Amino acid sequence: MRFQENRHYIFFDGHCPMCSYWARKILQWDTEGVFILISAHSTIADSWVKERSLGIELFQKSIVYFRPSILWCQEAKALKLISKNLKGLPFIFKILLWITPEWLLNIFYRLIAFNRTRRTKCDFTLENSHEERIIL
Repeated sequence: MRFQENRHYIFFDGHCPMCSYWARKILQWDTEGVFILISAHSTIADSWVKERSLGIELFQKSIVYFRPSILWCQEAKALKLISKNLKGLPFIFKILLWITPEWLLNIFYRLIAFNRTRRTKCDFTLENSHEERIIL
């Protein structure tokens, strides 16, 4: 897959109920359609981590935000950059994310990520309106 320079990419765990829920919310709040969501279980995600000499376990612990030729980041930094680019995100969420220090967000994020698989696994279900913006 060739990544487009003007798009924002999010790698997420498509088998995790919590991750899938938030992926749907991102698509809902992305009123300008700039985000493409990619399942961590896809061949695209696999080749992306191999190109960067990273392990696939990166996606098992964190959300990854990627801008081609610019940056990639995870955890709190990813959440902050994603929220900055979501025009439909409720203002209170933006404020909370931006005033909370990254180290504190990372503590909460890691705690949630560690316990997220205790629920029953599920596969991401796709709404027809978002077909072109998600890769499973």
